[in-house]
Order: sequence, then structure tokens, then C-alpha cells
Amino acid sequence: MSYSFRTTYRQDEDTYVEDRGYAHAVKRGDADFATLDKEFGSILSVGQTATRNSDGDGWAVEDGSPLLAIGKEKMLETLREAWLAAEACGTVSTSAGFVIDATERANRDIEGLITSMEASGTENVTFCAADNSFHPVTLEQLKAMRLEIISHGQALYARKWELRTAIEQATTFEALDAVTISFEGV
Repeated sequence: MSYSFRTTYRQDEDTYVEDRGYAHAVKRGDADFATLDKEFGSILSVGQTATRNSDGDGWAVEDGSPLLAIGKEKMLETLREAWLAAEACGTVSTSAGFVIDATERANRDIEGLITSMEASGTENVTFCAADNSFHPVTLEQLKAMRLEIISHGQALYARKWELRTAIEQATTFEALDAVTISFEGV
């Protein structure tokens, strides 16, 4: 997923509007928006900020921009939401030969079955797979499934940390746009 955004933010008395990190317009105090690309003849370069000069009759272009930090914050929020969705809806192919849910709830359910089987000495139970099909499973298969769910959860965290690091280390909008937030294949 490529990341782009348009946002408005206030800094001191000015209101800034930007699109994908490019300053698009600035409203000075209560004045009308001055579209930067019309005043400059072209859009600002990535990483530049335009502010009114002290006379208020022109723009000063400076390198360094708070917009990249805003982009990172938004991308980290997108990552958090994607990770929560992946965690809530995960599945894993098991060594028992069928796909099971790999969620916190599934882990608790399997833990409960293991505890129950160990306490009662039961050798087999019927287990409902992710596709709602039923399978007889042994205590050893349940223990293996529990470990497979844990492994899946660890892989999700590893991918989340990898993406978070890439976002935090981005120094340009191009680097930020290059981060693809996906948990497919985990």
C-alpha cells in the first residue's frame, strides 16, 4: 500500500495545507489562502517549508519540514491499525493438517482444552477449524497448535517492528512512500 495524504495543520498563527508532504497552501493568520505553487510558479521541493517573510509581502523557503514528522505519525497510526487487524483475524496452517484461527481467543480456547484434557485424562477432543470444519485432535496436536499460534504472533510482531523501524528511519517522503504496510504471508 503506497502512502499519501493531504493534511492541514496549524503552526503559530499560520495554517498549512499539504499534499503528500508538498506544501500546497498557507493561510497567514486570518488572511486568504495563498497557493504556493501559483506564487512560486512550481510546487515546493520535498523537505522545504514556505513561510511569509517578515515584511509579509513574500515567501521564504527553508529546508527542513515538520511535514515529514506528520507523515510518519500518520503512517505509524496506519501501521497500528493494520497490525491490530492482522492480529484479530490471523490464521495458521497447522501440523495437524488444517487451518486454525491464530488469535488471542483461539490461543485461550486451545489452552483451555489442554488444561481440561490433562485434568480429565481425555485422549481426543473435537476441534473446530477456521473454516468451521470439525477434526478430532489429540493432546499433543493441541500443544503443537498452541505453539504454532505463538509462532504466528511472534512473526506478526517481528513484521510490525520491521515496518515501524523503516517508517521511523525514513528521511524523505520518497522513503516513507516506499514503506508498504502489509502483513500478508505472515
